[in-house]
Amino acid sequence: MTSAETAPRTGPNWLRPVVAVLGLLYLALGIAGFLTPETAAVGHETSRAVWIFSATPLLNIVHTGAGVLGLLAATRRPGAIIYCWVLFVGFTAMTAYGILATAFGNPEDPVNLNWADNWLHGLTAVAGLVLGIVAARSATRAAARTR
Repeated sequence: MTSAETAPRTGPNWLRPVVAVLGLLYLALGIAGFLTPETAAVGHETSRAVWIFSATPLLNIVHTGAGVLGLLAATRRPGAIIYCWVLFVGFTAMTAYGILATAFGNPEDPVNLNWADNWLHGLTAVAGLVLGIVAARSATRAAARTR
């Protein structure tokens, strides 16, 4: 047996492509936001949007960063698992902030979130949680089988 055959896997094979797709989606959303006219203005403005999602410089940086990190994390299984947990924590916080910001409607909100963004960030957080749990369990089972 080679060392590659005896080394325990650290995650399922399907996780890396899923993380890559999530990264590509957020990277595309972030870049599209930068290409949206008048995204440099500050304040709540519903006309600055990519499809149904808000576009502000700060939000575009967050989306682009999440996309780049996803593509980098997809290169290795442990990175993909860590990325799932980062998605869960980060986008849970974004969802909580977005719900409060949208509900109270501060006109000087630098992030300019709307309900579509809240749903996107909430679903991303749930996806990160589910993927992280499933991948961690799969890695634990694979490690137990190699013993």
